[in-house]
Amino acid sequence: MKILFSVLMTLVVLFVLFLIIVYSGWYDVSAMNNESGIMKWVFNTTKNNSIESRLDDISVPDLNDSLLIKEGFEHYNEMCVSCHGAPGMEETELSKGLNPRAPYLPKIAKFIEPAELFWATKNGIRMTGMPAWGKTHSDEKIWAIVAFMKMLPTLSGEDYEKMGNETEMREEDHDHNGELEEHEHSHSDGDHDH
Repeated sequence: MKILFSVLMTLVVLFVLFLIIVYSGWYDVSAMNNESGIMKWVFNTTKNNSIESRLDDISVPDLNDSLLIKEGFEHYNEMCVSCHGAPGMEETELSKGLNPRAPYLPKIAKFIEPAELFWATKNGIRMTGMPAWGKTHSDEKIWAIVAFMKMLPTLSGEDYEKMGNETEMREEDHDHNGELEEHEHSHSDGDHDH
């Protein structure tokens, strides 16, 4: 009976301490200060175990498809580079202000399993600034991003810049072709009037 009473008293004391921390404002939520000690351990351990426990049902497709990688580059360059960086690019103001810092993927993506990259990209991670891209992107598009992220550590700054230039040229060609089609369509409509 004494053991049960001791356990209950311990739980009550811990719950009271928890309420004091929550309601006192003692815990500093500012992103200006780096997390340390037990709170950092609690957050990282919870995050890592949460992600790990959700990876078993993820089936990884072939990520070596060059078209998939090109599509992934376009999404990464548009949505991810400002936080996660790219070869040959300086750290952005946004990435400097994040706390916890976003992983610098050009260096560490090779060490992260594709299923984990997919899960984090799709679902996001609370209290890190990592959005859930699964709300706006299909699984296929997210796998394209993962395919590019896995290739990212092999790229130089020149490689990354070249991919960006190729994307811009494709977009310009697409815009130019769209303008031609629109011009031809309006011209042919005018011919019907005669």
